[in-house]
Amino acid sequence: MDTKESYAVVTGASQGLGKAFVEHLARKKINVILISLPDQNLKELSSELERLYEIKAHYYETDLSVHENVMKLTKWLNSSFEIHILINNAGLGGTKKFTEASSDYINTILQVNVAATSLITHQLLPNLLRQPKAYILNVSSMAAFSPIGFKTVYPASKSFIHSFSRGLHEE
Repeated sequence: MDTKESYAVVTGASQGLGKAFVEHLARKKINVILISLPDQNLKELSSELERLYEIKAHYYETDLSVHENVMKLTKWLNSSFEIHILINNAGLGGTKKFTEASSDYINTILQVNVAATSLITHQLLPNLLRQPKAYILNVSSMAAFSPIGFKTVYPASKSFIHSFSRGLHEE
């Protein structure tokens, strides 16, 4: 497949697994769009990837815990790019006793891990389906298979991602 004008989108691209994904894709000469929170050096990373691997790299800084931000992001992606790979890697966890967690803390984990992953996939799916071949990777966790005290919401959210991905595959 000719991917010269097509892109891979990676959320949570500034560090850890997300950064490893974009570096691997760039090495394979796949254009990338890096998504992460503001002030995570995405501009510098994008420039470095373009220089080192002679690919096109774009970036978008936003907080995926905010519904409107997710919708603006996907509108921009769909109006600007052909996308053949989506890697939903952005995720949020933490360690807190459930009774001591604030409602904002719980909501933010659910918005990033569950809502943003589902909505980004939903909004980009028509774009992905237009491509000759397209791929989606939703990053879950081994925590999806075992409840963990003091991380009550995180494993549950990753369990959702596992189930969501399997259901989407069946469709």
